[in-house]
Amino acid sequence: MLYLFQNIPIIGTLKPFSDWRKDISRFIWQGRKPRIKLKNLSDDRTRGGMNLPDLRLYYESTAISWIKDWLLQKNKKMLNVEGFNLKSGWHVHLWGSPDKNEKKTFRNHIIRDSLNKIWEEYKKRMFPKTPMWLSPLDLIQKSYQRKSNWPTYRDLLTTQGNNYVLKSQEEIVISFKQVTWLHFRQIKEQFNIDNQTGFMRKDSDWEKILESENKTITKIYKKLLEWDTETEYVKTCMTQWARDIGRPIMYEDWDKIWNKNIKFTYAADLKENQYKMQYRWYITPKKLGHYRKNTRTKFWKCQEKEGNFFHMWWTCTKSKKYWNEIHKECGKIMKKNLQMRPELYLLGLTNTKLDMNEEKILNYLIIGARIVFARVWRSNQIPSIAQWLSKIWDIKNMDKLTFLMRKHQGTPMKETDWSNFEEYTRLRMTHEGKVT
Repeated sequence: MLYLFQNIPIIGTLKPFSDWRKDISRFIWQGRKPRIKLKNLSDDRTRGGMNLPDLRLYYESTAISWIKDWLLQKNKKMLNVEGFNLKSGWHVHLWGSPDKNEKKTFRNHIIRDSLNKIWEEYKKRMFPKTPMWLSPLDLIQKSYQRKSNWPTYRDLLTTQGNNYVLKSQEEIVISFKQVTWLHFRQIKEQFNIDNQTGFMRKDSDWEKILESENKTITKIYKKLLEWDTETEYVKTCMTQWARDIGRPIMYEDWDKIWNKNIKFTYAADLKENQYKMQYRWYITPKKLGHYRKNTRTKFWKCQEKEGNFFHMWWTCTKSKKYWNEIHKECGKIMKKNLQMRPELYLLGLTNTKLDMNEEKILNYLIIGARIVFARVWRSNQIPSIAQWLSKIWDIKNMDKLTFLMRKHQGTPMKETDWSNFEEYTRLRMTHEGKVT
């Protein structure tokens, strides 16, 4: 798709992207009702998303990477081909005001017109002030002098405190000998006009992206994705969790879940559980009642109260009993006085001071407990401690295997210290042997 987007940017409407989004959603959810917003799936992993590619944003990113050549004007041969019938310079069309006939000529081209629509959509947000790549003489010149190499504001300006000032004519002529006194007067006049809105900083994000040579499309895509998902900065699931827990969860805590806890493991099933809990993915009797009017909404385990998400995971008497047992055993393994809090066992947020290894082990213990609980989701039973420990042993073995594989591949990682867990299991087996 990227190859086609880069070489044939001629999509004029949003309908193809809308159809593709529907097809992708239908494929992901297999025709069922989506449980997670597509925008949340497309969001960056550092913000709690899953990096599902957004084809529209990738198309626009490739278009902007093409427009980059128009802005910087380094590839003169290609610009001469693409602007074969233009009288004015490229910057006149991209930032200035061409006359009516020239504007019509520019847009009477299937590729230029498609790219220009995307540029018009984003340019004011990309460059709210006068950009450094802009050539004032290119704006002023009425005819497109294809062999000219006019200076840009990056070449013409120097910093004086917090402001940009125009270099002297003598300084400019050193690098651009074709600039005459008349050109300098024109530059100065255009500078006074542009200075009213101010100038972009040379180290601004978009100036850096345009100057970069590597992974340009990726950098542009990430920036467009950030803008596209800014309405989901505070996701619905985040407010639902805060309401259930009874206190606000700081954004720093969510950032820890997305960028630290999720990286403790390479195992797909553990990461899957973390995402499912974050987005409250599990189907509840209450939710089923919305879909089917005659469905009982009582929780399958207690058969007493309505089965909403938080009741099923935490406040039900049977669920509470399970988590009390897990809490007790986790304290023995960690040799710490952990607080019995829903945000710890359901989201992995702890306010206890732990080192990296302890935090990793606790994260494994909690995720393992959630996974075995989810296995009996529609049952009236709760998992046993033996089932939980069996899952933790599986996690431990996979963690050891990952360490050995990384070491063999030449990309070693720090080995997890499972000594406390091993000591706990030995004592437990000894105690059970004495009892029997």
